[in-house]
Amino acid sequence: MLSEALHGLRLSRRRLLASLAPPLRQPHVLILQSDDQRADTIGALGNPWIETPNLDRLVKRGTAFRNCYNQGGHQPAVCVASRAMLLSGKSLWRATAAAGLNGPLMPERFAEAGYETFFTGKWHLGAELLERSFQMGGGVHLGGMAPQVQPSFSLFRQRQSKPIPNRATPYFTDGFLDYLANRKKHQKPFFAYCAYTAPHDPRESAGEYLARYREREIPLPRPWSASPIYDQGETRIRDEMVVPAPRSRAQCQKELKDYYALITEMDAQIGRILAVLEAKNELENTIIIFCSDNGLAMGAHGLMGKQSMYEHSLRVPLVVAGPGIRREKQPAPMYLYELYSRLCRWAGLSVPGGVEKPGAPLYFGYRDFQRAVRIGTRKMAWSAKTLEQYDLGADPHEELNLVGTAKAWPEAEFRTAAREAQEWFADPVGLR
Repeated sequence: MLSEALHGLRLSRRRLLASLAPPLRQPHVLILQSDDQRADTIGALGNPWIETPNLDRLVKRGTAFRNCYNQGGHQPAVCVASRAMLLSGKSLWRATAAAGLNGPLMPERFAEAGYETFFTGKWHLGAELLERSFQMGGGVHLGGMAPQVQPSFSLFRQRQSKPIPNRATPYFTDGFLDYLANRKKHQKPFFAYCAYTAPHDPRESAGEYLARYREREIPLPRPWSASPIYDQGETRIRDEMVVPAPRSRAQCQKELKDYYALITEMDAQIGRILAVLEAKNELENTIIIFCSDNGLAMGAHGLMGKQSMYEHSLRVPLVVAGPGIRREKQPAPMYLYELYSRLCRWAGLSVPGGVEKPGAPLYFGYRDFQRAVRIGTRKMAWSAKTLEQYDLGADPHEELNLVGTAKAWPEAEFRTAAREAQEWFADPVGLR
């Protein structure tokens, strides 16, 4: 009887202490997204030529997903499809279908859970959808390209663009920091999305950041070529005419240095954000996601853009840090659109039924004439004019096309996998 009484007292004491303890706080969520940033442009992930101290800090605090992919695009502006996939949690052909963005989109799901939602930066999916998705916002670039110097942006829910006297990257940072400064303590948790236009062209780098690279000889992306090695059907579009082929090494060096300088400028602005969150004692309770929408060739395979099935265009950086996030480098392949479901789970939310579960072999597409499938480290890509096979384990830069060599794999195996993926992802074109 005495032991039962003591047990009851201990149980009552635990319940009392639990009732007095402060409730667990929902984590804030901050998505920082760049535009056209290759996956290999973060110092802590193996690039000794670029300065990204604040992204390096995030890498050390969280998980770096080393094989995160954008699944492709349905028009030369690949970022449109990429952002649609990210926000909807759906694969390429479903996200870009007529009803693909019928919610709940990611910010809407977090608003349903009691979050305050905020957006600033490049949107690219239409003003109506922006205003439906977010409750608040700062400066907005609704679509298309914008210069880094004195761009014109509109304000949230005000669709008239006006020129601003600032550079684009600090302007968007200022907008988010103004939002943080005006928040009241113990308010709702925030879900914020800050989408930079850097390092997209026009690559108007700031002098103070370009000076860090001007005198260096930076290795050009492999395999560098003056002209396209293969014609996959998109060699004359705008991205490829930024520096028309044939290109010299000197031209590509200049573009690459400006590209790196824009990334370093953005990194410095991310540092400002981290410092403010830390000063507010909110850094440890904020899930911070850094990602890009797609990669960029920057001279690899003789291309400049992202309209291809090569790793340099499909792979994107993805780093996640914050409460409950493991500190590791994760090599397992994933699609960028999987971030929706993962983020819900990290924040303790249920995943909406319309959000896709990944399945089938890794499968990629661009418009109706480029496709690729990956089986383990083996990859086959094809277009109307080309057929390529690469062993990504032995040849991560896709320099040796195995088609026609003794090391080529049976094409039928890839085509069987591609048909399975085509059905899974509702690709209306697929194999021809």
